[in-house]
Amino acid sequence: MLKGASKLNIVRIGSYITYSSLKKIGVGILESFHGVIEEVELAHHDSPVVESIDALLLTMILEEEYGGHTLGITDADLKTADDDAFYNSIIGGKNPKNDVAVVSTNKLIPLNIATETEYERFIDRTLKVSLHEVGHNFGLTDHASYQPASDGLWCPMSRGEFNKFGYRGYVKVIIDGRGSLFCDECSDFLGKVYGHSNP
Repeated sequence: MLKGASKLNIVRIGSYITYSSLKKIGVGILESFHGVIEEVELAHHDSPVVESIDALLLTMILEEEYGGHTLGITDADLKTADDDAFYNSIIGGKNPKNDVAVVSTNKLIPLNIATETEYERFIDRTLKVSLHEVGHNFGLTDHASYQPASDGLWCPMSRGEFNKFGYRGYVKVIIDGRGSLFCDECSDFLGKVYGHSNP
């Protein structure tokens, strides 16, 4: 059994998410990765305001600046090298060569964010995508199907196909359907490797 990561850096790039919301996301990650992640350190990365950034480049910048297990949360659109215009913008991703994952809030914002409830939905979506990407950092893989967890919601590692739902549909159908508890398969893996147990 490996020792859990002592720390996860959560780095805000941009300014859309408040510090208190970033802290809430950190607490949610700690609860879901109980026994794997022992502490979360919040940081703000100063960068020029951009509409989009190459996802791989951003992970390399964060690796150089912070090192270790790092989650970057940006309001910029994350671009990839995919030639298909439908797939060259992603909600989140992980660099396979390091322990850095990134999440874009760009497509997670509800159409209307005028109320506290809508803002909470936005933070909840950001947490769920963050759990998925941090899960990849710790060796979890995507579920091709919608895998339920013990709370009846889908495991954070569940995913569907973008082109079946489009981006807005993907967010509403897949991300909103995820919970914060991992399914038995993911929990067993995290338990064997890191000593994790679902809260």
